[in-house]
Amino acid sequence: MSFTPPPPPPNDAEPPPLRANPTIAQIRQHSKDCAKKHKAMAYLQNGVSDVIFIRIMACDSPKQAWEKLNEEFMGSDKTRQQQLINLRRNFENLKMRESGTIKQYSDRIIAIINNIRLLGDDFSESRVVEKVITTLLEMFESKIFSLEDSRDLSTISLSELVNSLYALEQRRANRQEEYPEGAFQAKVKEGSGSSQKGKKPWLDKREKSKRDAEKRSFPPCIHCKKTTHLEKNCWHRPDVQCWRCKQFGHVEKVCKNKRKVQSQQQMQAKAAEDLQAQEEHVFTASCFATSSKVSCNWLVDSGCTYHMAANERLFKELDRSFASKIRIGNGNLIEAKGRGNVVINTKSGNKVISNVLFVPDIDQNLLSVGQLVEKGYSLIFKNDLCIVEDSYGQELVTVAMTDRCFMLDVNQLEKKAYTSLADDAGLWHRRFGHVNYKSLDQLHKLNLVEDMSKVEPKDTVCEVCQLGKQTRLPFPTNVAWRARERLELVYSDVCGPMKTSSLNDSKYFVLFIDNLTRFCLVYFLKQKSEVFEAFNKFKALAKNQPGCKIKALRTDNGTEYLSERFQKLCEQAGIHHQLATVYTPQ
Repeated sequence: MSFTPPPPPPNDAEPPPLRANPTIAQIRQHSKDCAKKHKAMAYLQNGVSDVIFIRIMACDSPKQAWEKLNEEFMGSDKTRQQQLINLRRNFENLKMRESGTIKQYSDRIIAIINNIRLLGDDFSESRVVEKVITTLLEMFESKIFSLEDSRDLSTISLSELVNSLYALEQRRANRQEEYPEGAFQAKVKEGSGSSQKGKKPWLDKREKSKRDAEKRSFPPCIHCKKTTHLEKNCWHRPDVQCWRCKQFGHVEKVCKNKRKVQSQQQMQAKAAEDLQAQEEHVFTASCFATSSKVSCNWLVDSGCTYHMAANERLFKELDRSFASKIRIGNGNLIEAKGRGNVVINTKSGNKVISNVLFVPDIDQNLLSVGQLVEKGYSLIFKNDLCIVEDSYGQELVTVAMTDRCFMLDVNQLEKKAYTSLADDAGLWHRRFGHVNYKSLDQLHKLNLVEDMSKVEPKDTVCEVCQLGKQTRLPFPTNVAWRARERLELVYSDVCGPMKTSSLNDSKYFVLFIDNLTRFCLVYFLKQKSEVFEAFNKFKALAKNQPGCKIKALRTDNGTEYLSERFQKLCEQAGIHHQLATVYTPQ
């Protein structure tokens, strides 16, 4: 069912009042007249979107809302005229794009025509059809000619014209999809004998001349006994020398050793590429060669791409599956037979050197400067010294220069042990979990702890023990005060929020407990601020009980009980409000 809203009233005047002693028909008519204004306003407000409703929600009458909408969307006569001129200009300049389809073109035309008609201008369909016919692409001319011969174009509708042109466009698209497939098959068939890609025209002529020469017959050659060439063009003449194998009797083109030499060259090139891809570089000259390999010295080398060690015993971990090629300073290649981790002693303790290559053929252990820098270490060269620092700036080792080289001797590293100056009673007290000093003295006397010094008790109090070992004495029960009358003392507290809400979406509840009878009332709350209303209900309920009156209310220091209106209520009712420490109900 659809409803058509009535037109807005011409003015906002109220209907005249009823005369004395009206009839039932007059009363009904007067009610209808009074409801027209409200119905029209309801129609307008319900017929627009939420965005437009905001613009007319402040209007007091339907006429005012109608004028507001008319002014905003239709505009003044001058504005509508300007919009109409712009739309007509767009219509006249409209043409079909080369890459567009007939569906897209028709949608653009219909959109402009609808906007023109909305502004109140009558635009005939024959004019639109004429515009479409005159602005179509050349590919649709045959269809237009056939329509001119078969039908009167002044009577054809826009939808019929668009549908016929769309069908023609689809047929052309289907043919274009079939055409490239047939062309590809033809090309494959023509090129199936031999590939013509990349050949030059002059090469085609040379091959053609060769094929023509092969068809001709010559006298038998005295060298190879064939009739396909002259004697001077024979490839097996005894006076020619092959530049490939340096032997006489044939040319390079028919050399039997040609493929063997080419395969050897390819294998050598491939091997060289593989070695180059895997090899590491060492530019340090072997100037420290000795009769026996030095296992504890490490040479700081800036031209080495990886750490390298020659002694297998230096490795804490070694992966022998790793293999690589090393190019040394004289250009030769040596083999790395593993990769692992090496541990050396420093001033700050043991340090692990990772990714060290195991190269048995070198005579010196090498520390790569580049690899150290990548790990975050710093190397400072000054005053004939090389100082290695970690990422925190702490000095690890200091290497002195010898013969213009920096040689790290692990055996001569200075090993330091720092003596603790805090071995007093407080330190032993903390080491054993803050045990008492008497127990520490017994441990020392019985020699139960190795190298334990004598513990002298301290006069100061340990702050941790004071906080962690203090206990709270129980509250005395024999001196507890109890009320002698009902409601002489009432306890109250709020509990929540609860994980699960009640049936009315409450997450809190407040308790009111009588000290004498232990009678308890529970009120559910959605928020803590509702405690005031709950106490008002409890006070009204207690007031109706015979001989009952709330004299004292004891609560904690919760903010829900410290509000100004709660305190004012207690003062007006004469209720003594007692406040206890938070989280201590005793």
